[in-house]
Amino acid sequence: MSDEAKPIEGQQGLDAAAPEPIGLEPLSEPAAPPPPPPASAPTAKPAPKPAVSATAFIKPGMGSAQNVAIAGGVLLLVAVIGSIWTSWNAGTSWWANGLLTAYLGVVHACTGAAAAGFVGYALGREIGDIPLAAARMLLGVALLLVAINIGLPAPRFLVWVCAIGLYTIATLVLFRWEIAEWAGVASVHAITVLVMYFAASLQVAAAATTVKPA
Repeated sequence: MSDEAKPIEGQQGLDAAAPEPIGLEPLSEPAAPPPPPPASAPTAKPAPKPAVSATAFIKPGMGSAQNVAIAGGVLLLVAVIGSIWTSWNAGTSWWANGLLTAYLGVVHACTGAAAAGFVGYALGREIGDIPLAAARMLLGVALLLVAINIGLPAPRFLVWVCAIGLYTIATLVLFRWEIAEWAGVASVHAITVLVMYFAASLQVAAAATTVKPA
C-alpha cells in the first residue's frame, strides 16, 4: 500500500477521542407549586357601639339610664303612696288617684324626653341618648308628683311652686343645660302636658254630657 493510502498516524486516536455531540434539548420547566389552601373567612366582629359625644344635647354622665330610672321609679312609688294616703283621708277614690299618679309619672317622663329630642333637633345638635333623657325626666317628674301628693301643710299655690322648683333643680343638674336650652325644653314639655290635660278634660266633659230626648 502506498503512503498516501495509509491513514495519518494518530488520526484514528483523535477521532476516537473526539467528544460525541451533545443534544441541546430544552429543559423541562419545574412544575408550579400547588396553591395554598383557602384561608377561612374571618368572622365578622360586631361594630362597636358609637360613643355618645360629649357635645350631644343629652350629655352623658350623672349616672346610667338604669340607675337614674330606678331612683325615679322609687320616687314615683312614694308619690303613688302619698296620693293613695291623701285620697283615703279625703274619702275619694284612692285606687283611681294612685293609678293616675303612676300614669302621669310614666307618660310625662316620655313627653319630657320627646321635648328634649325636639329641642335638640331644632337646634341642629346631636340629640344623644333618649332613654337616658327619659330616665332623668322620670326623676324630675316624680319629684314634682311627690311634692303635690304627700299633702304638704301649705297653700296649694306654694305646693305647686315647690313642685316646679324641684323639677327645675333636678333637670338642670341632670341635663347640665344652659338656661336658654332648659327654658326651651321646659316650655315644650309644659305645652305638651297642658295639651294632654285639656284633651282629657274635654273627653271627660263629653262623656258626662247627656243629650235630652226631643
